Amino acid sequence: MNIVIDTPYTTVTELARRTGQSESLIRKEIKNGRLLIREKTEGSKEAVLVNMIHIAMEAAEQAERVRAETSKSSSQR
Repeated sequence: MNIVIDTPYTTVTELARRTGQSESLIRKEIKNGRLLIREKTEGSKEAVLVNMIHIAMEAAEQAERVRAETSKSSSQR
């Protein structure tokens, strides 16, 4: 399986568009530490950039967990 990430970071607005989630939910996920962002210098007015690599890694780890659980449960039948 190959996962292609078109950009390592994306804006909150673009992530909202891609996922269908609201920007406020994404910002809440950032605040709660569930989404990683690119570090900014203090006082910077640059856009908040969400780390797409982290999202892809989390998705891959979840898929592996589910696959292992499914494999384990089907072998116990």
